[in-house]
Amino acid sequence: MILCALLPDSVPPAFEEMLLEAAPRVALEPPYAWLDVRGLDPLAVHASLRRRVPAVRSGAAASPITAQVAARSTQAGEHTSVPPGAERAFLTAHTLDLLGVGDPLLGWLADVGIATCGELAAQEREAVEVRFGAEAVHWWKLARGIDERCLFLRVPPEQPHASIDFVDYVVTDPERLIFTTNALLGGLCEQMRERGTHARRVRLRLPLANGTCWERSLKTARPTADRSAWLRLARGLLERITVPDAVIGVHVQVESTEPAAAMQGDLFDAGFATASAVEGAVARLLEDQGEVIVEPVTSAHPLVEQRNAFEVRGIHEVLRQERSQTEVPIGLTLQLLSEPRPIVVETIDRRDHVAPVRYRDGQWQRIVHAAGPDRVSGGQWDAHYAREYFRAVTGSGTLVWLFRDAAGDRWYLHGWWD
Repeated sequence: MILCALLPDSVPPAFEEMLLEAAPRVALEPPYAWLDVRGLDPLAVHASLRRRVPAVRSGAAASPITAQVAARSTQAGEHTSVPPGAERAFLTAHTLDLLGVGDPLLGWLADVGIATCGELAAQEREAVEVRFGAEAVHWWKLARGIDERCLFLRVPPEQPHASIDFVDYVVTDPERLIFTTNALLGGLCEQMRERGTHARRVRLRLPLANGTCWERSLKTARPTADRSAWLRLARGLLERITVPDAVIGVHVQVESTEPAAAMQGDLFDAGFATASAVEGAVARLLEDQGEVIVEPVTSAHPLVEQRNAFEVRGIHEVLRQERSQTEVPIGLTLQLLSEPRPIVVETIDRRDHVAPVRYRDGQWQRIVHAAGPDRVSGGQWDAHYAREYFRAVTGSGTLVWLFRDAAGDRWYLHGWWD
């Protein structure tokens, strides 16, 4: 639930601190204050705000726009809560000015008899866009209670950590510290494997009996979740340290992580050193999850990045087909980028189009020859596209695939042939 508080012109000092006392996450957009009240009682939160600002009006709902309309439509000092799932029904009877629609759109809608959120929401999206323009679609969505605003910053996940405190004794022997650290690193690495991340730096903290704390950062050559690698660094450090007092605990925490990466091999290459292990892993996966082997199937979609779909196939069929393909035809292969990369392009004017003469992707590349444009367009509403593709040869002999987005007049590198 989201609570929207409509504030009066004057608020008491330290009002932001008071908001944080009422809810864990807040956002200020005067005259509105937004509070994340999931798991809280919205009426109790409103009561705590009213003790400091008696004239505050508030509304709570699952969508921001519904909470905002509820706050604007209630009386000073009052609160309105909209049950989950009832957002559109609540908005139906309210006028569009409460939604925030202004002139001239408000007047255009009134001319055709649309004055409330329910009357606007009852229209077809295509009819609204054609009659009143793309801006009206935004208000049409809000009239239906569809609000995609992100009001609160994403809370970053807590980094993996592990700790132990020595309650009845203290430690002065480095070997005992290494033993304890090894156990903590095991739990730390297990957390990283569950999240699919590798650590680049780990912080080692040793609280001391005199109230101070000794701490250092451990850093590997490359990110890893291997306990033996981190233990080797911790052992080398703990065997050399000198601390002013006995140790009363050990804390380890990951400081920075990266997504886990793995060496890729060919399952069907008999010479690959881990082929048998991979085959065993795939067999266990099939036993547990069923048929999970997929094959790309190409459609006739005009956009090459949307042509492929994946169909489930049996592992035995895949093995039989791969082993039967002993000869691979020689030719150029299109290496397609997962996402077209924006580039800067210099062009010259032709009769009915512009042609690229050089582009910058890190550094400038001269184009010796460019064939095109091959024009592709289609789609509708939010998914429309219009592109002009060029096959170009650079000064270094590379055959690249560029396209111009005609809607935004921007250029992209889509791939290359090798």
